[in-house]
Amino acid sequence: MKRSAPMRRTGFKRRDLPMLQALDASRPHRAPAVVHKSTSRAVMARCDVPAVAIPKEAAARKGKRTPTVAERAWMDAITALGCIACLIDGRERVPGAVHHILRGGHRIGHLHTICLCDPGHHQNGRPMGLISRHPWKAQFEARYGTEAELLELTKKIVGKQ
Repeated sequence: MKRSAPMRRTGFKRRDLPMLQALDASRPHRAPAVVHKSTSRAVMARCDVPAVAIPKEAAARKGKRTPTVAERAWMDAITALGCIACLIDGRERVPGAVHHILRGGHRIGHLHTICLCDPGHHQNGRPMGLISRHPWKAQFEARYGTEAELLELTKKIVGKQ
């Protein structure tokens, strides 16, 4: 039978007591730090002020990370170019959003992105008479080509500028 790891205790340790007492001396309005007898832990004995949690760093969602400088430059270049599907239709410089190309349901990376207008070619395009990538991928690719082909076209256009 597998045993789970012991729970990690939180709070101040006895070794932190001198630091807490020094903190108390610098802030006379706070109650002194005391050592709790049963747990041998130093605790701040102030109950009139609610505890405030110290936020941890926000963890990135699985499969997502902050773009590098080169990736950010690429995404800025394609958004400056505008929607690639609108360029194919003959409309120039339609503002768009970055669309990440997926493989197996996961993003390939920030360099594998195209710009699609939103609402419009990215999603919610039916009311405007446009074929959206979401949820009509088959119709979108029949009209404009696969996302990989659109990526290559975007690279050619950005390379010429």
